[in-house]
Amino acid sequence: YFFKVFRKILNKSQRKSNIMKENKKTKSKGKYHEKFDTFYQSKEWKLLRARKFYDSNGLCQMCLEDGIINEAREIHHLIFLEDNWNKRLDYDNLIALCSSHHNLIHERVSPLQKFLKDWDNIC
Repeated sequence: YFFKVFRKILNKSQRKSNIMKENKKTKSKGKYHEKFDTFYQSKEWKLLRARKFYDSNGLCQMCLEDGIINEAREIHHLIFLEDNWNKRLDYDNLIALCSSHHNLIHERVSPLQKFLKDWDNIC
């Protein structure tokens, strides 16, 4: 029974993921995403991003607050670009984060996390 439910949830999650990927491809061609894509490819952003990584010693700042040493993989805008475009190159609006913390902030979940949440709702 467990595996049957697991497969059902996983298949549903996979279908949803495929739909989201298709939507992402479509959206990325729009002017909204073009603006962000252009910014993230700019020389100014790449230099600022490198400086933030360097200044944070390549460590996740949220992990450090908890006394954990963990590699930063992302430079995150504390105030999202969508909310204030003028802060896109503001050094003080950036934080170095590991993938886990970055995903947590953006409320992204893995298929396993989704499954476990759905499983708790079933039981």
